[in-house]
Amino acid sequence: MRKYPCKTEVNSGLVEAKMREIFDNVRKDGERYISTYSKSLEVSAAVSGKKEISVETKTIPGEDQEMAVKLYNRFLEEVTGYTAKDRKKMVSKR
Repeated sequence: MRKYPCKTEVNSGLVEAKMREIFDNVRKDGERYISTYSKSLEVSAAVSGKKEISVETKTIPGEDQEMAVKLYNRFLEEVTGYTAKDRKKMVSKR
């Protein structure tokens, strides 16, 4: 599980709405929201602080792996406010 900082406050409603918008499906399991993309990606996310989310993924390599990565990055960017490049810089500074 990875934790991602967010530029603005996040709430479970935002996480659920973005998952529904990007992956076209979402279900709730306790405090976590789970979405899938074909058979190649499962994303599980939860709010872990006012400006932080926790995300866990399960992947199975397949033909649509490139699209799964694009959708995952789009989800993270829209929820956190940081691009993949920004997130990479933050991780490398640690």
